[in-house]
Amino acid sequence: MGYHGNILTDRQVLFLLCTGCCQDSSTQLLNDQPIKDVYVEVGSEVKVLCEGVAGGEPVEWTLNGSQVVSSTLLHLNSTRLEDRGIYTCHSLSRGAVIQQVHLKPGYPPSPPDIRCWAPSYPLKALCTWSQMTETYLPTQHIITYRDRDYGVTYPCHIIPKSPDILCEMKNLQILANRPYIVYITAINALGNATKPMEFDLEENVKPDPPVNVRVVVKQGRQVLEWNHPPSWPEPQHFPLMYIVRYYWGNNQGQGHTKVPVHGAESLPINLDRFTKGRTYHFQVSAHEGLGSGKGSEWSQPVSVIVH
Repeated sequence: MGYHGNILTDRQVLFLLCTGCCQDSSTQLLNDQPIKDVYVEVGSEVKVLCEGVAGGEPVEWTLNGSQVVSSTLLHLNSTRLEDRGIYTCHSLSRGAVIQQVHLKPGYPPSPPDIRCWAPSYPLKALCTWSQMTETYLPTQHIITYRDRDYGVTYPCHIIPKSPDILCEMKNLQILANRPYIVYITAINALGNATKPMEFDLEENVKPDPPVNVRVVVKQGRQVLEWNHPPSWPEPQHFPLMYIVRYYWGNNQGQGHTKVPVHGAESLPINLDRFTKGRTYHFQVSAHEGLGSGKGSEWSQPVSVIVH
């Protein structure tokens, strides 16, 4: 079930902060005293009172074993990133740990940058995102999307165990002639920020690169072959066009030539145009058959020595 509406409610934000950003607040340390997390924006004043001190009992605050202040009040006028750490309030008379706090300076999130594309047109689209500025705090992101003309909002589902941060959009309509609105909200203990973006499915088609690019010999001729991207659905219904480029040397921009291939997944290599003894490198890029969107990245090169 998706979030209905574009702005998170206070209850949703509070829930995410409690379940996502503050999971380490029950950490135990010296003398079994719990560590309390204290989040503060860099440059702000922070005051922490050592609680449970008997009247007139001498105490001190330390950071990494070094004295910070001989007082019940830990007071920093303008917090710096360097002030991060676990502060301990000790009783000087009893030699006991009274209180521990983990000071976590950082910044509230800024509106994130988000990029979406459709490598599996028309079944789904993927989105990735990045924070414009470092927050130095655990920051979660919620991505939702909806048709511009209809009110139903869907979540963009995070893809677990992906090497990149990705979420997946489904329930997409092809040839709708209207964009989707994608919302991304960044949340941490100091605040949240939301950024909308229009996403046109057809304009952002981008297949993954072809796979298994290879050179084989057929009927005495060398042939470059490849397979369509596994993420591309039903190539018979949504055909791909391929661009083949070849070059020599280490510079991909030197002497390369592009050859369009419509529908097929092979290209005979005409050795008459190549210099004998030279090593050529071949790469293939996939494009949507009707020219929508952008071409894929180039495949890994395969090399051939001309004899």
